[in-house]
Amino acid sequence: MRRPDARDALAAALKARLRSEPLARVTVTQLARDCGLTRQAFYYHFHDVPELATWVFETEVAAQVRVQARHDAWADGLVRLLGYLRANRSSTTAVLDGLGRAGLERFLFRQMRPVTEAVVREVGGGGPVDPADHRLVVDFYTSAVLAVVLRWVSEGMVQDPYRLVGDVELMLHGSVQESIARLDARARPPAR
Repeated sequence: MRRPDARDALAAALKARLRSEPLARVTVTQLARDCGLTRQAFYYHFHDVPELATWVFETEVAAQVRVQARHDAWADGLVRLLGYLRANRSSTTAVLDGLGRAGLERFLFRQMRPVTEAVVREVGGGGPVDPADHRLVVDFYTSAVLAVVLRWVSEGMVQDPYRLVGDVELMLHGSVQESIARLDARARPPAR
């Protein structure tokens, strides 16, 4: 008989283990025993422990990022994300070690881009007219915020998330609209 909550039980067991030991030392046997499952049940859901760690991270981070995909709430969503990363430092570090910086960057970019897309559409009246310019603006601002988040993670997640997000918000204030206006102005034919 399959347990419908097996993935969640394995996730909770992994998070508990990561509080006291590195990912490389966590075994399938330990996790299965911790939540009353068989090894076969583990392998039904995941290929190995790093895949479970990545699933936990991706599932929980995606939930944190996408909740606030609006111009007036993106900063709250980013604070929630940073708070999650900090509160789950051992999982974050384990996944960073497993995925590497490039893998984490690709994952976070995919999660953050829809939020940036919503912000650009909302504050920019739909965004730049040219679709290529629209993609450029969304990718540029997603990359800028992502760079700040990755630096924060690599520096040990020490800085207060509210302060960091407040600083980012100050730097971005008005710049998205300005970028859109400049790109649209460039795209218009010169007046004669």
